[in-house]
Amino acid sequence: MKKILYSLTIFLLLIAAQGCDREEAIPYNPYVEDIKLENATDSAVYSIYQDYQTKLIYDWDRKYVASNATAAPPRYELIQPYVEHIVRKMIIAPYEKQNVNFMRENMPIEIILMGTSIDYSSEEGGFSSTGGAVSLSRILMTGINRLDLKDKGWTKGQAILFAHELAHILDKKYGRPIGFDQISAGKYAGGSAVGSFSLQEARNRGFWRNYGMSNQAEDFGTWVEGIVGTKKSEVLALAAQNQYLGAKYRSVYNYFLEKGIDLHVLQESIDRIGDQLSELEP
Repeated sequence: MKKILYSLTIFLLLIAAQGCDREEAIPYNPYVEDIKLENATDSAVYSIYQDYQTKLIYDWDRKYVASNATAAPPRYELIQPYVEHIVRKMIIAPYEKQNVNFMRENMPIEIILMGTSIDYSSEEGGFSSTGGAVSLSRILMTGINRLDLKDKGWTKGQAILFAHELAHILDKKYGRPIGFDQISAGKYAGGSAVGSFSLQEARNRGFWRNYGMSNQAEDFGTWVEGIVGTKKSEVLALAAQNQYLGAKYRSVYNYFLEKGIDLHVLQESIDRIGDQLSELEP
């Protein structure tokens, strides 16, 4: 497997101006049978492919770039520990603890690893994106160069980011929960206007946070992210605030429960594993 040179300083540009854009599905192209595994990083990356038919891509290609966004590549020496501790333990294991087949059935064809966030610029200003999902085929994970198992906020944040992007994969594969799009019908603001609403105004309309007001897909993704990243008692308290929040919560929670995943149990598992990783010797 081709390694990224440490001296690589070329900035990468993402194909779209939104973190969760869609395109045609990526074709499934298996690795060649005579692939040579030269080191622990190669073995860690290839083991994910063997188990889930998912390619972890850290060697960059111009097809991931566009002219209005910048990001840096991941440091090569961080790939193996990231795969071992974050991908396997923080991201995959909590789902498999509940449903051993869930990730084998729903992992994307590709996971692109980026060293930093994706920073967009335009004449009107700029913003940063922490991840992205493309159709049911590709997830972009950012911030790899910040790998620090002692930083529980970061390790858990990676699992929460993946949960948001996986929600887009499931959305494309199965559709959103029946009736979900109607709960806040007429209350969406569109991508360019979400910043003009306060968090409380968004909550009054049934959204987990402002970004969910962009469209129905981000509404669903932010609700999944919110439940996975928040203690059950706090989620239930929020859901009780108004009919829109309650309906959205029940819709999303039951959607995953039907697939063998209790989102509250998932949150507890992620929290516990993050605590365990923070206690590992450096």
